[in-house]
Amino acid sequence: MAESRTLRFSLSMLVLAALGSPALADILVGVAGPMSGPNGVFGKQMQAGVEAAITAVNAGGGINGEPLRSVTADDACDTRRAFDAAQDLARQDVRVVVGHFCSGAMIAAGKVYLDAGIVAITPAATLPAVTEQPGWNILRLASRDDAQADAAATRILADDANAKVAIISDGQPVMRSLVERLKGKISNGTEHVVKPGTSNLTELVTAVQAATPTVVYLALSASDAGNVAKALKEANIAARLYGPDLLLNEVYWERAGDAGEGTRVTFAVDPLTLANRFRVEQALPGESGGEGATLPAYAAVEVFAAAAKAAGVNNGRAMADWLKGGSTVSTILGNVQFDARGDLVTQRFTWYRWSGGQFAEDQQQ
Repeated sequence: MAESRTLRFSLSMLVLAALGSPALADILVGVAGPMSGPNGVFGKQMQAGVEAAITAVNAGGGINGEPLRSVTADDACDTRRAFDAAQDLARQDVRVVVGHFCSGAMIAAGKVYLDAGIVAITPAATLPAVTEQPGWNILRLASRDDAQADAAATRILADDANAKVAIISDGQPVMRSLVERLKGKISNGTEHVVKPGTSNLTELVTAVQAATPTVVYLALSASDAGNVAKALKEANIAARLYGPDLLLNEVYWERAGDAGEGTRVTFAVDPLTLANRFRVEQALPGESGGEGATLPAYAAVEVFAAAAKAAGVNNGRAMADWLKGGSTVSTILGNVQFDARGDLVTQRFTWYRWSGGQFAEDQQQ
């Protein structure tokens, strides 16, 4: 009888001890992007990357023994829905948001996360304004649009150290930052502005002719760039053509015709070319495992996990400061570092070349 009472007492103490011990709580990782609509495929890629990364982090013990779990919010790449999605994630007390995919959505949601003390790591948003908003909490694993200017200047001057460059732009905000950055890298250049959709290009062609450029940089939409390239050829302006990623569009060749032959265009490096292939095969088996936004989303979770372990999972500001303070994080995309704005220290682009109505990666990188 005494042994029975002792056993019951011991069991009661174990139950009370269990009830009194703090339970491990899931650390919530928000995934915000276009889970529906025309960009829905990218949202699904983000989800796949985050889930695979969470599985890997949890298999390694989570963050200080606490497991990660994802919660998803659909913004459909719409600014209003992005704002609402951000509020929903903030109410759920996520510790980080992997997202948003579209730049406009990221900009719309950024203030909500800032007010809530949440770090957001976008795998894809490229507009300069994404990391130029007031605040400390936005980082990105995509190369900025205007960083194409750095790649362009390096390539142009490598092709011809004495190049005279005519930069033709449409004056729109999307291109303004890129053009200003390019002008700062090239001393021997002129800028010529043409309104979007202008059909009469005589004045522009005359101005470019007078500048006698050896290089023309087309900071324009694909349709306008094609029209300008054709007009320059008809005026016998024999300059090499370069441009940003907007020109990797069949509309460019449709408008330019053979005037577009040899045009060189920058585009962000495919994440698969940066990734550790063995790790990709292990973490994301299947033919489509590393497509699109999948690997940057996976890397975003790795970045968060490293910062959380170093600076504390409940202190968003400390995590952001640690990441922006020169820390190097090993990810599936290789080692990454962020600058004080939250942009990648190393911005990676590759070159494509138009020829015969097709574009392909330029053999002369």
